[in-house]
Amino acid sequence: MGHHDFGTTALGATAPSDAILALLDRLRISSDAAARELPDLGGALDMLRSAGILRSVLPAPEGAGVGWAPEGAVALSDLLRRVGAADLALARLLEGHINAAILVEIHGEPPARNAMRMAVRRNALLGVWGADGPEPLEWVDRVQGGIRLSGSKRYASGLGHVDFALVTARAVAGAPVRMFLLPAGDLARHDHDAWTASAMRASRSGGFNATGIVLDDTGCVGAAGALMNEPWFEGGVWRYCAAHVGGAEGLIDRWTALLRRMGRLDDPIQRDRLGRAMAEAVAARAVVEAAAVAVEGATEALPEEVERAVAHALMAREAVEGACIRILALCERSLGMAAHDLQGPVDRMRRDLSLFLRQAGPDAKLDRALGTALDIGPGGLR
Repeated sequence: MGHHDFGTTALGATAPSDAILALLDRLRISSDAAARELPDLGGALDMLRSAGILRSVLPAPEGAGVGWAPEGAVALSDLLRRVGAADLALARLLEGHINAAILVEIHGEPPARNAMRMAVRRNALLGVWGADGPEPLEWVDRVQGGIRLSGSKRYASGLGHVDFALVTARAVAGAPVRMFLLPAGDLARHDHDAWTASAMRASRSGGFNATGIVLDDTGCVGAAGALMNEPWFEGGVWRYCAAHVGGAEGLIDRWTALLRRMGRLDDPIQRDRLGRAMAEAVAARAVVEAAAVAVEGATEALPEEVERAVAHALMAREAVEGACIRILALCERSLGMAAHDLQGPVDRMRRDLSLFLRQAGPDAKLDRALGTALDIGPGGLR
C-alpha cells in the first residue's frame, strides 16, 4: 500500500463535508473527461486521500469519526451527496469505503479493527463486495493455519483501486454469511470483463476470484450472521441514497448548463421541467437527511425503535428512487437526443444514475418497511 501513503496527518478542525468543497470543481472536470475517455478514478481518489477524506473514517483524533455519531449524520449525507454530484462512480467507492470501516468497527474483534485502522492510516481504500459470483464464496476454518476461502464475487467495485475488501462467505450453502476483510490488490484475481453493464464504468467493477486466500484473525470480522444486525445493515441504505440524490443534482446542473448553451433556458416549458426536477431533488435530499438522523440515532435504541428507523430508511430509499426516476424522465424529455450524446455533458451521469438506482431486492425492502408502517402508521416512521 506504499503507493497510497500520503502521511498520517489528521483532518483537524476541517470536517470532510467542508474539505470536499475545495475539490468539487476538479472532481467534476475529472468526471467529465472520463465520460469521453477510458474511465479512471485514480486521480480523483488521490484528491480524496490528500484531503484526508479516506482517513476521516478513523475515530478522533486521527480522523473525523465519520459514520459514528448521530450528530454527524447530516454532514455525512452532505459529503456523499456532493461527491455524487461530481461523479457517481466515485461516490459509490467512497460509500463502500465508509461502509466497510463502520462494519469492521462495529463487528470486528481488536485484531480486525486494528488491521483496518492501520490500513486506513496509510490511505488504503476499503470496499464491500457482497454479491457472489458463479462459484459462491465459502470458508473453511483452520486450514493452513487460518481460514481458507474459495469461490468468487461479482459486481466487485473498485478493482485496482480497492486495497482491502469486506466480503461475505458461508461455511456451507444456506448457512449464515460471515464477513472477512481480505487483500484485494492481486491483479491476477481481477476479472474486468465480467462487468458488461453500459454504465458505472469508472467504478472499475467486475469479478474477483478469492480461491486460495488464507486469512488469520486480522481478516475475520464478526460471527456468522452478524452482518444482518440492525440498524447497520438495511438501515445503512440511506448512505447510497445520499449519493443518488447527489447524482440527481449533478444531472440537473449539467442539464441546466446545456439548456443555457443551447439558448433554451428561457423557454417556459423547459423551465417548468427544470422546476419540477429541482423540487424533486430538494424533497429527496430532505428525505435522506431525515432517514440518516433516524438511523444513526437508533444505534443503541430498543429493538422496536431500531426497526422503525430501518423502516424509515427503506421508505426513504423508495422515495429517492422514485424522485430520481422522475428527474431522469424530465431530463430526457427536455433534451431529447442530446441527453444520449456520448460526447455530451449529460449522458454519463444519466446512465450512471439510472444504473446505480438498481440496488438489490427493492420489493423486499419496501415490503419490510410496509410491515412496520402497517403496525404504527406512516407518521410513526421518524
